Amino acid sequence: MLSGKNVFRALSGVVVGCFLSASVAAVEIGKPAPGLVLTTLSNHDDAGFTLADYRGKVVYLDFWASWCGPCRASFPVLDELRTKYQAEGFEVVGVNLDENTADANGFLKKFPVSFPLATDPKGAAAQIFQIKGMPSAVIIDKKGVARAEIVGFHKDEPQKIEQLVSQLLKEPS
Repeated sequence: MLSGKNVFRALSGVVVGCFLSASVAAVEIGKPAPGLVLTTLSNHDDAGFTLADYRGKVVYLDFWASWCGPCRASFPVLDELRTKYQAEGFEVVGVNLDENTADANGFLKKFPVSFPLATDPKGAAAQIFQIKGMPSAVIIDKKGVARAEIVGFHKDEPQKIEQLVSQLLKEPS
């Protein structure tokens, strides 16, 4: 569930450093995912990255925050899935919604991951993707189409995610 740290304000904000495609209003399953340019969490001086950089890969776009309990459970699982399927074309991209990046960096010291991380302190990307809880994720196929939305992280989630990722990796680009 969404709670704490002014999340509702963050979800309605406009972020500098996160540029959204003007032609896309929201994510719809079965439709192309919105184009995003995100600022890298670990180095705010670099240009960041875009979802388009991952075209041809299956992407698990994960929205998370340091205060999110289920995020603590999801991070090791997502990092393990990435390690297992990265060579086949799978990538996890984490988008942090903390207003203060120091909170995110403190979380990452306890729950380190190897996947790319972006910062979205005003929640503009989260608003475009219309996240409904924490964590929330959208699975995007090799062609850039949103194929599934996952809200929360439950004990049966890893098997469902792995099954879907495995299926999408077998589809042609």
